[in-house]
Amino acid sequence: MSSITLSSATRQNLLSLQDTAQLMATTQNRLATGKTVNSALDNPTNFFTSQALDGRSSSLNTLLDGISNGVQSIQAANQGITSIQKLVDQAKSIANQALSTQLSTTGTAANTASTTSTTVLFTINGTSVSATTSSSLSATVAALNTAVSSASTTSNGSFGAGAIFSLDSTGTKIVLN
Repeated sequence: MSSITLSSATRQNLLSLQDTAQLMATTQNRLATGKTVNSALDNPTNFFTSQALDGRSSSLNTLLDGISNGVQSIQAANQGITSIQKLVDQAKSIANQALSTQLSTTGTAANTASTTSTTVLFTINGTSVSATTSSSLSATVAALNTAVSSASTTSNGSFGAGAIFSLDSTGTKIVLN
């Protein structure tokens, strides 16, 4: 085998090119991985510090995820409580409205000259309802409840009282609910 003889200047240039190629490979590896130190051979102190910080970062990310889930749970609970609070406020408003509804029922009976027809007049919140002995009890109850509903309609159109009158269990008497 024949040996190649290099001058000292050529040898120096070849070594510089090899060093440059090695530095380029290291730089490309750093750019590809995003890490300054990729192995313990590059810089042991920085490599193990980096490993410890990566572990700590993972732990902190896990904690952050848990905190985020907790915050979302609290926000959902807050929305639920707010909705329940609104429902309670609505129920209180409806109850106060029902309590403030004044229902005054007075009855006067009058007997007309004819003995076959007896008329009873009821005044419910200023609305007069007449019932005769010839009308059915169901029709009388319906007329009374209609008078109560129309007299107790609130400003927003809802009924404050509802069906106040009904028939008893035997169906022979009108009762106040």
